[in-house]
Amino acid sequence: MNTTKISNIQVFWITFSMESAIILFLTQSLVIQMTKQDAWISFLIGGVIACGITLLCRALSLLYPEQTLGEFSERILGRWLGKIIITPFFIVWIITSGTLLRQFSDFFQMILFDRTPSSVLMLLMMVIVVSLVWAGGIEAIGRCSQMMGPLILVIVIVVTFLSFNNYEFAQILPVFSESGVGTIMRGSLAPASVLGDTVFLLMVTKFMKNPRQGTKFAVWGVAAVSIISSIMTLTALSIFGSALAAKMLIPTFELMRFVSLMEFIQNIEIFSSVLWFFSVFIKLSLYLFITCYGMSQWLGLKRWTNSIWLIAPAVYLIAWKSPQAVLYNSQIQLYLGVRYVMPFELIGIPFLLWMVGTIRKRRSRQ
Repeated sequence: MNTTKISNIQVFWITFSMESAIILFLTQSLVIQMTKQDAWISFLIGGVIACGITLLCRALSLLYPEQTLGEFSERILGRWLGKIIITPFFIVWIITSGTLLRQFSDFFQMILFDRTPSSVLMLLMMVIVVSLVWAGGIEAIGRCSQMMGPLILVIVIVVTFLSFNNYEFAQILPVFSESGVGTIMRGSLAPASVLGDTVFLLMVTKFMKNPRQGTKFAVWGVAAVSIISSIMTLTALSIFGSALAAKMLIPTFELMRFVSLMEFIQNIEIFSSVLWFFSVFIKLSLYLFITCYGMSQWLGLKRWTNSIWLIAPAVYLIAWKSPQAVLYNSQIQLYLGVRYVMPFELIGIPFLLWMVGTIRKRRSRQ
């Protein structure tokens, strides 16, 4: 099996890159519909919840830092129960990858390649992803994140700066009084379900040079994305107002189209496609790696790369069979994520494994 290691900063950029654009493109409109001008608060609270989930995954990973989820689940619960309890992770990762691949192609078809079939866009993306994972595994993903992550951050900072002359701060008033605590908390669940998708730590900690520090950098990555998504939402609200922003499919994309500085810098929405491509590419690559690696351990295969030829076609098939309007129906995906994935996969199973694992470790010391 693969023994390559990734650095702490690569863990940060993996976390940052895979979530930064996806949270804005898939959740921003829904959160604004729910909490109106207080949506930016919901993104901050969602970030706090997601940091809590990441700390839980960190605590579980550090119980057995030299093992992956498939290995320590069998050690904690026994062979068969350990294998059964991690099955939902594989199902969620494969279905999420297929849905994300479809959303990727729909977005690019909408803004750039309206005459190119979605199947071709999806195939090209899968070829790139499979090539990266096959050739370099987690180390290649870490290196790509280290290059793409800072570019994503620069684009976000530049767009926020260029939008400053369009700010109307009256659009974000009054703060808090109209939404209330309950609505803001409900609005924070969608960002939390996306940002809290750090259960990948349970598979990746084994490959970190310094697991204790590396997992800490993942928490910082989640916090950074939470703050940036809050700032971008605040920017969209202050320019469009909550009523107009709530009707937009992707307010951040419209924000980039709206930028105009001295009639010289205009039409920078092309950067939105860069953000979307980088973020989806890293997330698909990471999901393919952890699914293939985990599935190989689950099936007892000697070479983890062999399972790529099973998982990658499955992801493509799910994307191909998904309806074309999946980008417009992200609310259904978020509903399932908040209602089922977050309580069971992101919190319930990791907490159960951590609790039983901690008790077993204490008893073994005694």
